Amino acid sequence: MRVLLVVHGYPPQGSGGTEIYVRSLALALRDQGDEVCVLAREANPERPDFATREERVDGLRVLRVNNTFRHVRAVRDAYLSAPARDIAGAWIEELRPDVVHLHHLTGLSGDLPLECARRGLPAVLTLHDFWLICHRGQLLDRDLRRCAGPLPDGCPRCLGEAAIAAPAAGAALARAAARRLPRGLGLPLRRLAAAAAARDGQAAETLRRARALQQACRAATRCLAPSRTVRERFLAFGVDPSRLTPQELGLDLAPFRGLRRTSGDGRLRIGFLGSLMVSKAPHLVLEAFAGLPPRQASLRLLGAHAAYHGDDGYRARLAPLLGLPGVHHGGALPHAEVPAALAGLDVVVVPSVWLENSPLVIREAFAAGVPVVAADLGGMAEMVADGRSGLLFRAGDAADLRRCLERLVREPGLRERLRAGIPPVRDIADDAAWTRRIYAECAAEAGAGRPRRAPRSRMARLAAVVLHYRTPEDTLLAVRSLEASRRPVQEILVVDNGSPDGSAELLRRHLPEVELLETGSNLGFSGGCNLGLRRALDGGAELLLLLNSDVVLPPDALGALEDALLAEAGAGIAGPLLLSRAQPDRIASAGMRLSRASGRMRHLRHAERAPGAEPPSVRRVDGVAGCALLARREALEAAGLLADEYFFSFEDLDLCLRARRAGYSTICAAGALAYHEGGRSIGAHAAARLYYGTRNHLLLAERWLRAGGSIGAAARAACILGFNLAYAVTGSGTAPLPALGAVLRGARDHWRGRYGAAGT
Repeated sequence: MRVLLVVHGYPPQGSGGTEIYVRSLALALRDQGDEVCVLAREANPERPDFATREERVDGLRVLRVNNTFRHVRAVRDAYLSAPARDIAGAWIEELRPDVVHLHHLTGLSGDLPLECARRGLPAVLTLHDFWLICHRGQLLDRDLRRCAGPLPDGCPRCLGEAAIAAPAAGAALARAAARRLPRGLGLPLRRLAAAAAARDGQAAETLRRARALQQACRAATRCLAPSRTVRERFLAFGVDPSRLTPQELGLDLAPFRGLRRTSGDGRLRIGFLGSLMVSKAPHLVLEAFAGLPPRQASLRLLGAHAAYHGDDGYRARLAPLLGLPGVHHGGALPHAEVPAALAGLDVVVVPSVWLENSPLVIREAFAAGVPVVAADLGGMAEMVADGRSGLLFRAGDAADLRRCLERLVREPGLRERLRAGIPPVRDIADDAAWTRRIYAECAAEAGAGRPRRAPRSRMARLAAVVLHYRTPEDTLLAVRSLEASRRPVQEILVVDNGSPDGSAELLRRHLPEVELLETGSNLGFSGGCNLGLRRALDGGAELLLLLNSDVVLPPDALGALEDALLAEAGAGIAGPLLLSRAQPDRIASAGMRLSRASGRMRHLRHAERAPGAEPPSVRRVDGVAGCALLARREALEAAGLLADEYFFSFEDLDLCLRARRAGYSTICAAGALAYHEGGRSIGAHAAARLYYGTRNHLLLAERWLRAGGSIGAAARAACILGFNLAYAVTGSGTAPLPALGAVLRGARDHWRGRYGAAGT
């Protein structure tokens, strides 16, 4: 089997527990006959971001992607990276793996599970920590208090100075000024920047992040949970229980076989192995050690200082404690020397204040026959049996940790009893064999499911523009349908088109994770949508969805629509099969057809009974309704946006015709369904609909139907006026006199050249 392992660092550059585990797994898989390659991030400030280099490590192909986050301009850039996704997609295309095993995506791109799903590749995702849930990775807030994560209301104060990258003017100005001032003077401005960023929507940013990575988790074929703690948190995050499998992580036991323990001088030899960072809380073991009886114990700390989310202030807190008598700080230890170091310890302390998952240091201590004293949290408490293989103390409580250490100093035989109770550690070879079975199950599942989509270089960035005008309940429903889409929407923009009823503020409260744009006045369908489209294009969107507030998409609709658009050669715009929300068994539109002779526009298959299961057919049409329209970026760049002069109606067909002139066809994908209410904003029976319909119908025919010269144009105009008059009287639902008056005013304003809002 050909396996691609993806991780945020790989030895020798990466030396954390996850990186070491991935290397051990890679070698074990290779030894069991698999062809293994690795995609890893590195952070080299001397190389450009997203520069790549391939090397051989342990005989394996390793592609390293440089990312120091210098490119980050918004919070989103820190967790979704198009350049990293492109690189991953290109390597997937080259390697053609049978399975992709994702381990940690920091510094790469959090949507790589979706990239695999788009290619029909099985993706296994091992949940080593909480980064996919929490932007800080450890479910700790800025005051190191444990939290439940960003759902459902966001994290309003956790981003800190990282949020300065968000588009908040005050924060950006403060940060720019701070960079040009001495450090002492810049600190208050950095704090001001953090406060400004918080005021400008930290909760919304964290919610956007959570929703995006929630979709990524759901796209994985299988998620592996190395502890009950992490499994429970990801279940609460919305991962399907049937796709979330418990896993016992293995360890390369070869360096521990035949390991001989060294004898000491009678003192309790205490060890701490790991980074000296605040969340790992080495200060607790130092403070506990300071209270032990003199000359009864020694403490050895093996690890380097590490800043916590850019804050290196913890180093100063530790400095006086590291100078205590009996304390030895040896700095970082090469991993190959860990077994020998453990052989010289009587106990290892793991005092972390966050919910550690399955710490490598505990597995290694047990493999060396060393009991562990750990905080009673998360995976630490799951791995250490209190009184059997180690001792547990109250997390964050140095006095309770001292109590445990005093027991080891004073209780005869306790160390030996705990050593005898250490459980066996799973060998990495056994773990690899089990993981290979997971790979096989996932590959079989992928093969038994829907046919593989054609490989693509990567998943396109998709932004949705939802136009809102006085219908907050409908808008909420439309947005929720986008959030439930199986094909994730990277950006949802709601445009309030000058609603006079205060509903914009209601949406702001109920949709904090969605960007709300306000026009300030009613710009019509064209103008309101264009505001959102410009923002989405500026944000790098490659696919753009227009969605009326009165449209609801089923979860699979957007994926089917995208598949049809990207599979159809030359297509630039696609629309779904529109069904009526009031009569869901009836078709509202299967695309538009424009008669060259009469100028009549009609919605294909209108009022036909909808089939029970529409085959995934694709039909080229003249246009599709703008209430649910998916367009390629390049098609909009070639054709332009919606024509503002239409204001309401026929601007969608005009756009499709301009796209055709630019070389892009329009299709209706019958395999994608959407449910449309119709008339919710302007009113289903409002006379204004007839006014705009008549005026704009005549305008569109004048622009696009020129065959037959002036006589032909006059005949078409007469036909169009006749169609609209007949509809006004017989099918509009509007009272006859107002209906006829609206049609005639529309014709008059067209002939006078008055367009825009009500002919102004």
